[in-house]
Amino acid sequence: RSSDLVLAALRAATGSAAMAGRRVVISGYGSVGAHLAASLRAAGAGVVVSDIDPAKRAVAEKQGLAWAEPEKALTLTADVVIPAAVGGVLDPGTVARLDTPLVVGPANNQLTDDTVADALAARGIRWIPDYVASAGGILYTLSREAEGLGHEAALARVETIEQTVAGLLEAAEANATTPLQEAAALAERRLTSGAGPRTPSPRALRTGA
Repeated sequence: RSSDLVLAALRAATGSAAMAGRRVVISGYGSVGAHLAASLRAAGAGVVVSDIDPAKRAVAEKQGLAWAEPEKALTLTADVVIPAAVGGVLDPGTVARLDTPLVVGPANNQLTDDTVADALAARGIRWIPDYVASAGGILYTLSREAEGLGHEAALARVETIEQTVAGLLEAAEANATTPLQEAAALAERRLTSGAGPRTPSPRALRTGA
């Protein structure tokens, strides 16, 4: 359901999840990236994909997708940039060349260090922390296995991530912080309040603890 999270982030950031006429750049055309590309193209977006494996270009173009070289993908003009492969792709140099208002994707550990979140915010780029963007699968599993919820109830729990994303962006704007800082603060509040599993904590998602 990664495409749902992208739509949720877009709605939270811009007020509309409509994909028609939007340009989306996906860096990484593996199984997750390919699924995202197909879903977002079906929703009406113009999709550009990239991968370090040049053999995937023919596959992508056969699906009606545009192709970009890996070293250029993240800096293309886009409505949404989606890191969907390796981590460490957002560093000060890359952030300075980004041409998008929104970065959200399933790749883990996207920032080379946490100060990059400040650089993104300083440029007015909304970045959804990777562990929030990737939380759907973990949240679904916890809901089913730890809480014993049925399929539909677990999916409904996953859909609350949209509210989490909207809240993080609103809090970051109101408090002049970053979504990363607000996500960490939210995780801490939930852990200390014993609120039960919602979006897992940064430490849990990064270390498996």
